[in-house]
Amino acid sequence: MKLFYLPSHFGTPSINRQKTFDVAKGVAVLLMVMIHVLDFYGLPEVRFSAFGATVKFALGWPAASMFVFIMGIFVGLSPSSTLKADIKRAISLFVLGYALNFVRGTIPMWLSIKIGLVTYQDVAPHTPLSEFLIGDVFQFAGIALLLCTGLKHATNKISIWIGTAIAIAFLSHSVWDKYTSLPILNEFLKLFVGNEEAGVMFPIFPWAAYPIAGMAFGRFLKQQNKGTLNFVWCLKLGVVCVILGTGLTLTNPAYHIVTNLRSGPGIVLLMTGIVMLFIYTTHILIERFKKNYVVTLFAFWGKNVTALYVLQWILIGWGLMLVGLQQLTMTYTLVAMIVVLTACHYLVLPWHEYKAKSSKASKPHVSAVPLKP
Repeated sequence: MKLFYLPSHFGTPSINRQKTFDVAKGVAVLLMVMIHVLDFYGLPEVRFSAFGATVKFALGWPAASMFVFIMGIFVGLSPSSTLKADIKRAISLFVLGYALNFVRGTIPMWLSIKIGLVTYQDVAPHTPLSEFLIGDVFQFAGIALLLCTGLKHATNKISIWIGTAIAIAFLSHSVWDKYTSLPILNEFLKLFVGNEEAGVMFPIFPWAAYPIAGMAFGRFLKQQNKGTLNFVWCLKLGVVCVILGTGLTLTNPAYHIVTNLRSGPGIVLLMTGIVMLFIYTTHILIERFKKNYVVTLFAFWGKNVTALYVLQWILIGWGLMLVGLQQLTMTYTLVAMIVVLTACHYLVLPWHEYKAKSSKASKPHVSAVPLKP
């Protein structure tokens, strides 16, 4: 019996661009759950152990980069849409970020204080309000999508897109932590120039470089191939970016590495290359093991990545009321990772079934006569 049940209608992934990116995002889902459980549940000796350092830095950095880079790829690959539709989608992602903050952080913290599980002193300097104002991946995705679609509607020149990504990466050091004397304005500015201590996980500088570079890469692939995508370009350009990124980083490691959430241009280029190499490796594995259960499972997770992301944060946030903040040993942290991942999987199944039925019902009736290719 398999731990993770998959719907019968969710077949093995075919070899196409969607499944390659879905499987890549599915792997990132697994890493995402591991990292977040480790950060919020693990004792200091767990988080700063060899295992914790590997998960947080060696795995966490590429996983987050992969999400936003692939988001940009789809912007570059997708056909033109109206500016109004793109703005609406970006705003919805931005608002969803604060709605998630309220459900995963503000409510459980407020309840924990009210029923006496913790005091304001225990959670200081965090408060229910500060939990609501955190700038996480959805806030970043909303702003980044506005930037990407703005560039896409303004010009079709890939060189300008790449130049914008490079400019963001190189300007980051000069704009970080630049605030005004107006606290309300600073709450917005921190989404662009803030850091983890300010409650910003993915500041626009430098993280917007990833989706913009991904958009340029997606458009490049689309122009090079009419029909199917040639993923060999992921290998070629990935190797180039890794070599250049490594060389640039070694010229001044302190300047380019900084932290895993705020880095210089050398690391941005290196991570971009690593993501492209991972996408290429994923495609090769799908070609060889497309009927494998694990590949299909990762594709399922990648297909439902937004719902899984929301669910895992809600489970982790409310779970703090049961286990406390950073209180679990290594064994129990590993168990918590499995529990959260399993719960997310089975909670997302009804949503997946609903989407499948809605999609099937919305499709117009077509003749059974086969179409010529």
